[in-house]
Amino acid sequence: MGFSKMRQRLGYGAADMASNLIWPMICTYLTVYYTDALLLDAISVSIITLASKFIDAVTDVLMGIIVDKTKFKSGKCRPYFIIGAIPLALFAVLTFWLPSMVSNDKVLCVVMAFVTFNLVSTCYTVVNTPLSAILPSLSSDGSERNILVTFRMVMAAIGSFCVTFFALPLINNFGGKKDLYSYAWTIGIFAIAAVVLLFFSYANTREVVKPKKEEKIKLKEGIKAINGQYILFVITMFIYLLGFAVKQAGVFYYYNYYVGDLGGLKVAEIISIQAIITSLGMVAGQLTIPFFCKIMGKKKSSILMNIIALIGNVVFIFCGNNLVGICAGTALVWFPLGYLMGMRFALLADVVEYCEMKSGIRAAGILSSLDSFLAKLAFGLNVTVIMVLMQMGGYNPKLIEQSATEKFFIQLGFIGVPILCIIATVVLFMFFKFDKELVKLKENDTAEIAAEN
Repeated sequence: MGFSKMRQRLGYGAADMASNLIWPMICTYLTVYYTDALLLDAISVSIITLASKFIDAVTDVLMGIIVDKTKFKSGKCRPYFIIGAIPLALFAVLTFWLPSMVSNDKVLCVVMAFVTFNLVSTCYTVVNTPLSAILPSLSSDGSERNILVTFRMVMAAIGSFCVTFFALPLINNFGGKKDLYSYAWTIGIFAIAAVVLLFFSYANTREVVKPKKEEKIKLKEGIKAINGQYILFVITMFIYLLGFAVKQAGVFYYYNYYVGDLGGLKVAEIISIQAIITSLGMVAGQLTIPFFCKIMGKKKSSILMNIIALIGNVVFIFCGNNLVGICAGTALVWFPLGYLMGMRFALLADVVEYCEMKSGIRAAGILSSLDSFLAKLAFGLNVTVIMVLMQMGGYNPKLIEQSATEKFFIQLGFIGVPILCIIATVVLFMFFKFDKELVKLKENDTAEIAAEN
């Protein structure tokens, strides 16, 4: 029996679904675990997350080099799905476990938090740098790549939904703030599922597009493949992801301290409702990627989606504690976000191919690693931004009701920062040219091959 496209699509999607059973838990609840459970101060939390990103700068580039030099029979990227699966799951649990064991010693607790956060982040790099780099090797057909990205993002959204919908009820069921290990038990459940999915992904993907010639890529050579359009791309994606990451980091604080209980609905139930809308919106957005790409192209459709997300964030400004308004704003934010998250990987595959064709250097691993690093930097700065804003507002985790000033700063992080990032993203998108230039390069390459034959 042949290796079907559907099998590969599901396999590719399963890897990101696995990652999204781990990383959203880190992004959304690790800060809450640090501030509300361990009672670490905002400065310590910011140092832990932001300083770790400089270590990522090294590990991400190293992983990119390793991927480019990998010559396993099973491929350059696939093997790392199983190599990194168990370590990622293990350190995800330890990130929420070991600091609890030394919570009485704040200095040791901060050190342990820093070490475990870096270990889980490194393991995430081992899995996700190859995951970002593998797409050009799965298919040379642009339409099939769009479909693969759609499957990846839909399944990633399902993983994120599971975390957003079930995490808080599970944490509360295991004891919540009263039991410091409740977060570890919760992520342990997601981690087991992630390991199964990564093994499934390895078994159901094939790297069928081989490089024209195998050669050892040194960092110095790989850097030569970088050009202005690639730099523009990674800066644009960094700003866009920062806005999204800050909003995600502020979800718990926004609903817990600004929205609060509404009528007969508790905060946990409201978060679950927004999780359903978020996931359905993201899946709907991701499913429309082939449609909008066909009628508008990647660049114009991405700009349109950013504008819709901007409108959604503005809705949050005026809806206050109105549940209908919150649901509408959530849908308007996360539908385009689902589209853009998928489009990011499709654009990454294009800009990597563009760089390789312009330079003649095949360095997908190195090029993908820089994008991966900036993505994780965004998810390090998001905590710093949220913590700085909350510190300015006078956040006190021991208080059930925060001050009006603190609520304003929570709003500023959840709504204001994303709006600024979206506006900047739209402006930068205007300068993208690699989409059109890649088409011309492919046409010239085809013509040269035809002439040789």
